[in-house]
Amino acid sequence: MSGNVVERIDVGGEFVTKKLDSIIEAGKEKIKKWKKMEIGVLALINTVVGFNASAEPLNLPKEYSENITVKGQEKDVFDYDFNSDGINEKVVVTYNVVDNLIGAVVSIYTNQGGKEILTYQIAFDKKFNVMELQAMQKMFDKVKEYYPEYSKNIQPDETRYIKIYGDNRNNDIVFDKVKFNNHAPENTNNFLFIKKGSSLLEAPNGNAVAHLSFSEKPEILFDMVSDAANNQTKWYFTEFTKRISTNVSKKTNKDKNGKVVAENPTTVRGFIAGSEDNVSQRGFHWDKMIRKIEIVNKFIDTAIKANEELYIVTEYRPLSRDKPSEKDRFGNKNNQSIVGYTSSKKEGEKINIPDQTIFKIIGEENNMLKIETPFYGGPYFIEKQEGAYKKVENIKGEVNKFIAIDPNSQTEVLFQRIPETEKYEVVTYSYVTTGKDGWGSYETPHGAFLIAFTRPYMTFTRHAREGDKTLPGRSDLTIGGSARYAVRFSGGGYMHGIPVGLNFRGSTLNTGTAHKIGTYKDSHKCVRHFDDQIEFIVKWINADSKIRDRDNTIPEEPVIAVVL
Repeated sequence: MSGNVVERIDVGGEFVTKKLDSIIEAGKEKIKKWKKMEIGVLALINTVVGFNASAEPLNLPKEYSENITVKGQEKDVFDYDFNSDGINEKVVVTYNVVDNLIGAVVSIYTNQGGKEILTYQIAFDKKFNVMELQAMQKMFDKVKEYYPEYSKNIQPDETRYIKIYGDNRNNDIVFDKVKFNNHAPENTNNFLFIKKGSSLLEAPNGNAVAHLSFSEKPEILFDMVSDAANNQTKWYFTEFTKRISTNVSKKTNKDKNGKVVAENPTTVRGFIAGSEDNVSQRGFHWDKMIRKIEIVNKFIDTAIKANEELYIVTEYRPLSRDKPSEKDRFGNKNNQSIVGYTSSKKEGEKINIPDQTIFKIIGEENNMLKIETPFYGGPYFIEKQEGAYKKVENIKGEVNKFIAIDPNSQTEVLFQRIPETEKYEVVTYSYVTTGKDGWGSYETPHGAFLIAFTRPYMTFTRHAREGDKTLPGRSDLTIGGSARYAVRFSGGGYMHGIPVGLNFRGSTLNTGTAHKIGTYKDSHKCVRHFDDQIEFIVKWINADSKIRDRDNTIPEEPVIAVVL
């Protein structure tokens, strides 16, 4: 067959585009309706469900027929010889458009014994914006590019379900203004975190082409599962470049004269078995971070234009004695939080609203305040309680400085919004260590928090032993160590450097704690950074602020931490 799949899919693209004129007009009406929705409802939908989800596999018949239909889907059918064997495969592209997002699935039927049998069904990790069809075209290109890989060792009558991963970035994010990259990894999209030594295979159940060690992070190109009875493993097809440098330090090779030897890394591709025991799927989810940030700014902008006051929760209680509590649906426990009820009668579901959470008061009912939040949605009802909340003084419009933290991936990004373009510049990004649940420790709280202050150091407590100098009011505790710099964002949750003992000498990069960054949740609640990373962050937050409270600097320009 002449031509190539790109040309044929281009034809399909034109076919799709012709239909988009009417779809876009209908979409405009839908957008108008969306804009009328309460911001609290939008935030809740985005948090619990998530926009731009991937297209789900379709239940197509095993054998191809001309009258294949999928309810609610358009389709386009054409032939193409993927493996150049002189026999065409039948390609069925199904798609639909909802809220200006195109969900597409490519199904490939191969000739087996004179019948066309469903052999591969390819979905994508994201839907495509109708205004960015070029991104859709690039992803369709990968269907052909990866065919030699996902077709390896295919068995008769087997169907493989493939999900191709794309770029997590979007046109609203600017990457050429990074100010600090000492710990910025090169792999900035979807990756696997290697929990224990794993082999990279040339094909599913094939020969090893490389070995990956704990904490290495190959990029995910696609994943694949099969309906074959003897092959239920999920496989990840990945790309990995072995380098000298690590997420802890930028290492270099030098010759005997001290001259730096140019690194010549080798990039390999291969399959990794997707067992929960040996890998976990992670990534720098830039687009998800920006969606959360934009919801926060929309909430702020709407409130200010309506002359509504903004508040924050003020439940910081240093050295308070912890009480066991259950997580709410957002993953937060009732530690240094107030309770939000879905009913003014304190009935039904309740959530924990952590310290420094931004909210607005929209009414009063049964002597309870009715509030909305940008992260948890609303409305919720909280008790009127002096000292539990206060007005925000330094937010006068949309906020330009954001810190986005993703505990599931152990990643963090600083964004600077440019008001003139409404785009977001990436200032710095790195791996971090967030909190884990345990006795006396907590997961880093999820939400949108106004940064309270920074300071040049962070001290830590431990249980006092005989002879220790104890803390005022807490005879059971003493100072056990410190870290460089501190940024308080919620309750006793701080961003800080590598914690070490009071008598520590040397480089914190050589500590076990530093080597854990970017691996697992491990802190008591805080977010750990490399020392130079947190130093840069503190200076960026403080800027030229002259507001001091003892050792603390309160940023004049508001900075919001969004913990996914």
